Amino acid sequence: MQSLQTAVNVVAPMFLMLALGCLLRIGGLLDRGALERLNNVCFKVFLSLLLYYNIYTADVADVFNPRLLGFALLLQMAIWGILFLTVPRFEKSDKRRGAMIQGIGRTNFVIFGTAIGTALCGEGNIGPISLLVAAVVPFYNVLAVIVLEIFRGGRVRFKALARSVAANPYIIAAAAALATLLLGVRLPGFVESAVRDLTRCATPLTLIVLGGLFNFGAVRGNLCQIAAAVVCRLALVPALALPVCILAGFRGVELVGLVSMLIAPTAASSFNMAQSMDSDADLAGHLVVFTSLFSVLTMFLWIFGLGAAGYL
Repeated sequence: MQSLQTAVNVVAPMFLMLALGCLLRIGGLLDRGALERLNNVCFKVFLSLLLYYNIYTADVADVFNPRLLGFALLLQMAIWGILFLTVPRFEKSDKRRGAMIQGIGRTNFVIFGTAIGTALCGEGNIGPISLLVAAVVPFYNVLAVIVLEIFRGGRVRFKALARSVAANPYIIAAAAALATLLLGVRLPGFVESAVRDLTRCATPLTLIVLGGLFNFGAVRGNLCQIAAAVVCRLALVPALALPVCILAGFRGVELVGLVSMLIAPTAASSFNMAQSMDSDADLAGHLVVFTSLFSVLTMFLWIFGLGAAGYL
């Protein structure tokens, strides 16, 4: 019963915020242009501040966990490597291959990691998850660029890729937070108070915007690819990877971070990257929408199941 209540408490608020965003767009209070601008503000400002604050307010010994960071990055390399080898066996179009690999491998960890971590561990205890987000999300960018470039027949430009990673807002936020934490620098009280207040709107606003950006446009041409990718992203990948995390001995906030990384839906930014790199942007957009929609159910089931088994 406790695990059921925990799962409801984690997933229900996220579902309500996604639904609110959808209703605001349908009701005409927010149009797509406004939602896209808000989405940009959320990712570049509010979520970066949230990552900064979660690391800044944590204990330095708890935040920096080389074993967790190394394991997560190696796990992502394994997942993307397996997808790179298997997806082309079932999909013949190079454009769709890139979009599917990215859609299955790249999760919306920055939003759902924070939301699930806060719900399960408490607001002041997710410093390790925030640092994990800061490491994994730019790594997703690197893997996505490599995969999409390969499937459009181009050459990976590693200098430009390195500059892009270095300029990532989450990398900058995490580096700044670690610097202040390690040097023992404290922000003035009024600045800390302002940052704290801003971080409290980051996750709700981002989820509302994501719900508003849902677009259920023509899916018939991509129906098989959408169904396969949704099942892989929300069920198959977590089913294969979570036992590895548990057998590796991760528990507590570490396991919550890994669970959040693995059960989250496809990252919204995968659509923009597919569009800019000549991949199948329509398919990429559909994967964002449908994995986000069905993840409400699958996240509930994963959290309930892991809680009932005594792991969460």
